[in-house]
Amino acid sequence: MKKQNTLTIQKREPSSKGAIKQLRRDGFLPCSMSYKGADSLSFSISRDEFRKALNKFGMTGIYNLQADKKTAYPAMVREIQYAPVSREWLHVTFQRVSLTEETTADIQLNIIGRDDVTYAGYELLQQLETVTVRGLPTDFPPAIDVDVSKMVAGDQITVADLEVPEGLTVETEPDRLILNVSYPRVQADAEETDQAEGAEVEEAAAPSEDA
Repeated sequence: MKKQNTLTIQKREPSSKGAIKQLRRDGFLPCSMSYKGADSLSFSISRDEFRKALNKFGMTGIYNLQADKKTAYPAMVREIQYAPVSREWLHVTFQRVSLTEETTADIQLNIIGRDDVTYAGYELLQQLETVTVRGLPTDFPPAIDVDVSKMVAGDQITVADLEVPEGLTVETEPDRLILNVSYPRVQADAEETDQAEGAEVEEAAAPSEDA
């Protein structure tokens, strides 16, 4: 079973903007947690504690939100709101989950071999960063690997080509394009220019009907 990380939470009542700003200055993040059939729960967590946990467990990790010695909520991160300029964390939304019931999550795609494609003189164009997957929360991987190291111009990978862990179902449309490999645009433009110049030379060299 996937390891779980415990985060200590402090329950709070909805606060004014001033109180929220002070909370952030004190090193805490305002958070909320939703759960089907229940009211949303508001609380705060240590920013540093959350950063360390997120770096280790990622967006698909299971977090035990510890309110007190007897109360803990298994949850996943659903959304992190950022400040538009500074990219500072403003708010974290969790979703409480059942470890025995299926749910969905957006899983990051981990591209392996990107440098190999570039070194070979090709350009990799990625269309999707994540795919939606259904399964038990304990089965969600941190990311799904996509190996592109052997790809050449003209190759592509769609959602249907992904290999996912057993027990998981990809809900993103199977024909969605994840990435494709092509020649760099500069090279393609140069080839088109060469072909056009070659055609002009041939036309100039051809004898006229009046000759």
